Amino acid sequence: MTTGSPSAAGPGHPVGISTPPVTLAQLAELHGGEVDRPARASIIARIAPLDAGGADDLCPFTSRRYAKEALASPALLLVDAGLAGLVPIGRRWVHPHAAWALAGILAELERGAAAPEPFAAPVVASDASVAAGVVIMAGAQIGPACVVEPNAVIYPRVVLGARVLVGACAVLGRPGFGWAMGPGGNQRRIPQLGGVRVDDDVEIGPLVTVDAGTLAPTVVGRGARLDAHVHVGHNVEVGPAAMVAAQSGFAGSVKVGAGARIGGQVGIADHVRVGAGAQIAAKSGVIGDIRESSVVAGYPATDRGRWFRGMARMLRVSGKPK
Repeated sequence: MTTGSPSAAGPGHPVGISTPPVTLAQLAELHGGEVDRPARASIIARIAPLDAGGADDLCPFTSRRYAKEALASPALLLVDAGLAGLVPIGRRWVHPHAAWALAGILAELERGAAAPEPFAAPVVASDASVAAGVVIMAGAQIGPACVVEPNAVIYPRVVLGARVLVGACAVLGRPGFGWAMGPGGNQRRIPQLGGVRVDDDVEIGPLVTVDAGTLAPTVVGRGARLDAHVHVGHNVEVGPAAMVAAQSGFAGSVKVGAGARIGGQVGIADHVRVGAGAQIAAKSGVIGDIRESSVVAGYPATDRGRWFRGMARMLRVSGKPK
């Protein structure tokens, strides 16, 4: 489950999902859990990420990593029971399976009349180049001087800026791989309604997949470069001018800083932060945050020099005669 992360939106891309008027108590009656008494009559306007939530919004808080944002938010909080003690009493909806409840709410919004409507029809700039076999669904926007190569698929709520290159057979905006565990170990898909935002001058290689965000768009920042077969999970933010080599993958809610360089076949775990200007060697496995301008390698990824020294020691030991 990777909702609850800070969001990034942009022109033409709303943050959060509007709801029909409903009180927090009514949501709890439908989906379970306990609401703090002062918040029971509160009317919800949107389901929103923590950093975008206002006083009339409901924000999911399902990861300890975002405790600081939860404390700072004026919003009502849908919070896992295990995290409830980290935020003050008074504005909480405490649920033993908060992600499960969120998935149920979003599924109802997706099915109902209040679902966030995509833009009325595909909007393609007059000077954009769209090759044979491309599918551009209702609700997508293709900006000026974009080039979309053969057989790419652009889903609703995808917004491409100017001069974006989308490689052959790339898929942008398909719902991300998000699942919530519920009572008895049951699984429920989490609808991904936030779309994708690709800023100006981005190059997306062939067979790249960029998943839609949950409550706000997945973002590929200005001038970023994604090589072939890269996978960008839901809620990820790839910073401006970042470069990602082939077959690398980002799990949900990863944030890659501006100008980062990521080698081929790198895997980055969910919610990890890669600092601006960091360099990650090919085939690294990143399971923790990477500082700005650092150079790392290996699994788990660590300082490159340290990794090489450790490997040299291992090879010397394994090469000794028995």
